Amino acid sequence: MTHMSSPAGFKMSLRRTLLIAKRDFVGYIKTWGFWLSALGPFIGILFGVMAPFVMAKSEPTQYISVLDETGLHGEAIEQLLIKDNEYVMKLALQEVAKYTVPRADKDQFNRILDEQGPEAAKTFITKTNPKIASYVKMPKSKLTFISPPVSNLDGMMPYVLGKEKLQIDGFTQSLNGVLHIYEKDGITHADYWSTKPIQNTLTNLADRYFSRLATSTYLQTGGLTRTGFNDARKGAVSVASFNPEKSKSGIGGQAVTGKDKVPFYVAAILSMVLWFAVFTGAYMLLMSMVEEKINKVLEMLLASTRFSEIFFGKLIGVAALTIASLLPWIILGALGFTFALTFGDGAIADGLSQAISTKMLVFLPVFFLLGYIFYGSIFIALGAMAESMQDASTLMTPMVLLLTACILVVPIGIAYPDSSLLKATQYIPFSAPFAAIIRLPSDPPLWETLLSVLVLILSSCVVVWLSGRLFKHGVLTGGGMASVKNWTSQKLRIKRG
Repeated sequence: MTHMSSPAGFKMSLRRTLLIAKRDFVGYIKTWGFWLSALGPFIGILFGVMAPFVMAKSEPTQYISVLDETGLHGEAIEQLLIKDNEYVMKLALQEVAKYTVPRADKDQFNRILDEQGPEAAKTFITKTNPKIASYVKMPKSKLTFISPPVSNLDGMMPYVLGKEKLQIDGFTQSLNGVLHIYEKDGITHADYWSTKPIQNTLTNLADRYFSRLATSTYLQTGGLTRTGFNDARKGAVSVASFNPEKSKSGIGGQAVTGKDKVPFYVAAILSMVLWFAVFTGAYMLLMSMVEEKINKVLEMLLASTRFSEIFFGKLIGVAALTIASLLPWIILGALGFTFALTFGDGAIADGLSQAISTKMLVFLPVFFLLGYIFYGSIFIALGAMAESMQDASTLMTPMVLLLTACILVVPIGIAYPDSSLLKATQYIPFSAPFAAIIRLPSDPPLWETLLSVLVLILSSCVVVWLSGRLFKHGVLTGGGMASVKNWTSQKLRIKRG
């Protein structure tokens, strides 16, 4: 064990370092918790995709009658339901088209949907991508109107109570409810009778119809119409944004479009992913250090390995584990990016292409690596100095607050990419990885980004050097704030002497 305190103690064997890394990596990856976390995105997407279908299948068809004694509203309410179904169908087709209709055919699809209706648009999707379209089922309304079997409310009650049944398409069905519309003292009333009061689809539809009717009646008192009112709002002045730095001859000219905004949102997402990766990896390092210190595992490892080998082995192992846990998100991101480029709106696709610039491809992994080394080294030192899980939680709190404060540069980068505060934070080691990434879409001078990299390299070297010594001291002495104070005082006395 003498090699631990010798000047050459920092020398390390690459083989033993990788064995330590493999041990940490395999130890975590064998647990159920890791796989549940790793597969979490896919499980969430599966539930998200299946939930609407399950809800649609579980919702029973409602057979409703409208007993309209006024003869003015029943048919109009049914027509409103037809329009609602067409609108829902249109929205569904637009969502399906995002993943089935190539970008080159989007304009033709939208034209068919607007001019010929949902059925023609559905046929177009089937022709352009029959494999995917065959699995897509368009939503259908569960509300079905049935002509009243009798012409008075008393006669309808046995059907509502289930004592009498209806023959619909050769099957015996119960009537779920009846909407009774009548006039009393010159005022129109609408009552809904049903033994299932929770099923309020028809009441919502009727409320919407009568609300629109009241609005139209009010507008007509002044010689106005709902169509004219909507057209007037559509014709209101809209403020257009332009960027004089853009070329006049390019697509869209100098107008600011979604293409100009997408790179900033992509950079924000990448900064958040970087923050999450750093936080997750650093936290696992801290917990691993505390557990192995309490269980005396570190003492057994030191019998055949150096401090430097354990230190860097843990950094490498947890880094590999972090990448493995993020792999599902990376795969989903790559698939989403590919789909957006193939089927997405032209401006969005161009914006995504612009977001993944050469600078982003070069500097994102650089800041990822340096940020992880910087924070990972700090958390290893904190884990070595902790004497218990309570100590680890106490030490973790200020670091969580610090990391939370650092991620606040993301909303600043979206709203104010040229903020002086944002520029300053890319030279502060704690916030540099996140601030530098969020600034890339605004195309800062190359020297500013390189200076941020240099600051991180130098600060990471200092942190690794200092954390390595704190790690060694914490393992040998048992840790604790008192031991840190004594170690610091001892180093200062040596320097003064």
